[in-house]
Amino acid sequence: MPRLTILSLTLALLTSTSFGQDAAKPLAGAITPEAINLGRPVDFDKDIVPILENNCIACHNLGQQESKLNLEKIDMIIKGGKRGAAVVPKDPEKSLLFQVAARAKGPVMPPLPNKVDAKALTPKELGILKQWILEGASGGMGGMKDQVNWQPVPATAKAIYSVAMAPWGRYVAAGRANQVLLLDVETGDEIGRLIDPNLNAIQHNGKPMYPNGAAHRDFVHSLAFSPDGRTIASGGYRTVKLWQRPASNRTREIAIGAVVTALAVSPNGQTLATAGADNAIKLWNLADGAASKVLAGHAGAIHSLAFSADGAKLASASEDKTVRIWNLAEGKEANKIESPAPAKAVVFTADGTKVVAGQADSIIRIWPIGVAAPFTPEKEIKGHTGPITALALVLPAGTQILSGSEDQTARVWDLAAGTQVRQFAHGGPVNSVAIRADGLFAATGSPNNIAKLWNNQTGAQVAELKGDVTLNRAVVERTEDQKVAQQFKALAEAAFKAAETNQKERDEAVKKANEAKTNADKAVAEQDPKVKEAVTKAEAAKKAADEKKDDAALAKAATDTAAEVTKQMDELKKRQDTVASAMRAITLAEQAAKSAVEQVAAAKAQQDTMTAGVTKADTDLKAATDADAAGLKPVKSVAFSVDGKRLLTAADDNLIHVWDSTTGKAIEAFAGHKAPIGALATGPNGLVVSGSADQTAAVWTTTPAWTLIGQLGPKKETPLDFAGSPFAARVLSLAFSRDGKWLATGGGEASRSGELHIWDVATQSLSKDFKDAHSDTVMSIEFGRDGKYLVTGAADKFVKLWDIASGKLVKSFEGHTHHVLGVSIKADNSLLASAGADNAIKIWNVETGEQARTIPGYTKQVTSIRFMGVTENVISSGGDKTVRYHNAANGSQPRAFAGGTDFMYCAAASRDEQIVVAAGEDGVLRVWNGTNAQLIRQFDPPKPPEANAQAAAK
Repeated sequence: MPRLTILSLTLALLTSTSFGQDAAKPLAGAITPEAINLGRPVDFDKDIVPILENNCIACHNLGQQESKLNLEKIDMIIKGGKRGAAVVPKDPEKSLLFQVAARAKGPVMPPLPNKVDAKALTPKELGILKQWILEGASGGMGGMKDQVNWQPVPATAKAIYSVAMAPWGRYVAAGRANQVLLLDVETGDEIGRLIDPNLNAIQHNGKPMYPNGAAHRDFVHSLAFSPDGRTIASGGYRTVKLWQRPASNRTREIAIGAVVTALAVSPNGQTLATAGADNAIKLWNLADGAASKVLAGHAGAIHSLAFSADGAKLASASEDKTVRIWNLAEGKEANKIESPAPAKAVVFTADGTKVVAGQADSIIRIWPIGVAAPFTPEKEIKGHTGPITALALVLPAGTQILSGSEDQTARVWDLAAGTQVRQFAHGGPVNSVAIRADGLFAATGSPNNIAKLWNNQTGAQVAELKGDVTLNRAVVERTEDQKVAQQFKALAEAAFKAAETNQKERDEAVKKANEAKTNADKAVAEQDPKVKEAVTKAEAAKKAADEKKDDAALAKAATDTAAEVTKQMDELKKRQDTVASAMRAITLAEQAAKSAVEQVAAAKAQQDTMTAGVTKADTDLKAATDADAAGLKPVKSVAFSVDGKRLLTAADDNLIHVWDSTTGKAIEAFAGHKAPIGALATGPNGLVVSGSADQTAAVWTTTPAWTLIGQLGPKKETPLDFAGSPFAARVLSLAFSRDGKWLATGGGEASRSGELHIWDVATQSLSKDFKDAHSDTVMSIEFGRDGKYLVTGAADKFVKLWDIASGKLVKSFEGHTHHVLGVSIKADNSLLASAGADNAIKIWNVETGEQARTIPGYTKQVTSIRFMGVTENVISSGGDKTVRYHNAANGSQPRAFAGGTDFMYCAAASRDEQIVVAAGEDGVLRVWNGTNAQLIRQFDPPKPPEANAQAAAK
């Protein structure tokens, strides 16, 4: 039976107004409790809770506390309701709960008959209740322990209830059933899943309950990325989990002992070869960073190293005009090729029988290595007009080679014919080249501070790669700050002008009030003589009438003059009242004028503050722009990842820059070296190795793992036990503050409570609990950009704005006629947007609390809404399968994003509005171009096991 229904009966019983005099009277039909011997103490959760749930809690719960009595928790039972404590530990006879349940005193509970099918307690149940009270009515600090009969999530469950987009729009987290998928919307790759190791050992019917791993035991209802993109929060049943990727992609540092001039990684990714300024080649075990061999012999700087395809040989190219082949198993030199010029670059041919050397005399030479010395080149490829600096074998065929030269070009050559296939004009000396594993794209690097990505099929430039993405993003952030500062300033200026106008109106009102007082005084002064004249005439007429009492004419004159006195006195009183009213008006007008002066001063101070904010934003933007420009440094090396998804460049800024290998878009930068990086190499499984002038080689990964770093709710020592969790049910909404220090969580029990908490992310501790924030579940949360406000929307139909520092409610916004499913606040705090189950979007004026407009159009529930970046545009999703883009300022809908086949639960957009994602009941995450609404790609749910089995059978 539902708790609410059961509780209502008990509540009616325990808190009835009859718990007064009538309660003292023994009643007929009292129940005699059985003697109980369980062989153990009575357990509140196991023994008492089921009794209360079946007969009491429907009327005595958090949402429905009849007579202010809640029987869900022990401390609330002890506290009691309007009639006092429900239980007195160790004394059943004084415990109201026991007496009314025993039907020994009125009002008996539950009353019979009733509307919730509650029944009178059996003698055994009553005996258990009595024994529990005799034993002290104990049961811990919490209340009803969560007794969940967990079942595996069906393999057919595919709905996505939550999505979150990383700060820079490339990555998306999607909560599909109890899984959290990490997706790259640019490449269409699933780059990982969040797996809680605590769930791996759980068994169900003798088998792992989560054989493929899971993030939560139940559906993932909420997700949020931290502002730096390194932390993800996921909300499930009575818990929030925090996941984090490493602060650095570096996994190992190897001390080389000399400035690194060249390096290479073996094809299997197990061995690293480095060349140092000491002219020594060293081999290292990448698994543990241990040195294995030293290959000595070169008498000049070593510029290039290359492994053979089988990893058995290593080639080195040196300033000493030699190319050497090393047998790695023996650690000895196998061949020494003496050439006519310093060798700057070397690679093996695909079959490993030859090496190709790029040399300082501008010639590429192909040397056979399976012959006896002296070696002579098999072929010389000429065409460059400057020293050859770099070589890369064009795969997968291996019949072509890419070369880079100081003549500012890179060229592709046919190895067999020795002819040029195409040329890339870099625009500066080329010191490094790379070719993607599929041969479709090439890259060149130059000391002119620029690397370039090329289409190797057409020779067209795809992208120019320069600068540090971290500095680039700082410029974007400072530009946003400037825009928001300007918005705040505009609002402050408007408020100041309104305050000035108000002050002028109030001053004018004072002036008019004084003029009215003057006129009123004048009117009184004009009336005084009339009163005196009337009195004089009346007195004379009365005297004359008194002297001749039988004279009717004199009597009438006395009456008429007396009436005239009354008339003139009434007029005087009226004019005196007008004076009093004018005086009051002056007082009120002066008070309003004084307030207006204060408002002008406050508005002027706010305007000055906002103006200073714009000045600071301008200064910060210039500093960021200058730093970005200063971040342009000579590029020393370029390399594609083995899987072909990333292009890496190294420069004199001591960083490794990571780019998308197809579009050239910046992704991230690896920091850690203390001096310029001169060499890069890549290996399988996202392996990257860099060599630096700081005399170290660093090992990095392009695919760092996300790990669970903590949970909010369960105790750390018992992560699977939800008893005592501060979350009553599912956590439906999550939001990080802009500085990433705070995490807001929203949820509650449907129709009973609306929970709102703020957590300290660093300590994973509760920082603020907003008691009774809403009367129903909190469905959506968002922090204001400046960290001053928190906005919430709930199933109680309210949107609320909270002051974070004080925890106080600033304003409630009422207007939705059904659940509020989404809320968002504009960057300048001027507007709120809310999405409702009443099929409407509402825009609210934060200052006045009034509706600015209602945006219609959806035919079913509007399930989510978010302002996009620092603009006035919002993205929303709905149950009618659509995703829409609106302008909150005027309510227009520039575009809609089509393709959904079922109820849409969630949507998100990048800050630059370039990417829009949404998902829903059909389990498909769709990605659209935000500017033209074209579908870019979609991530489909996995096929159910039976479908896969049928496909395999075919």
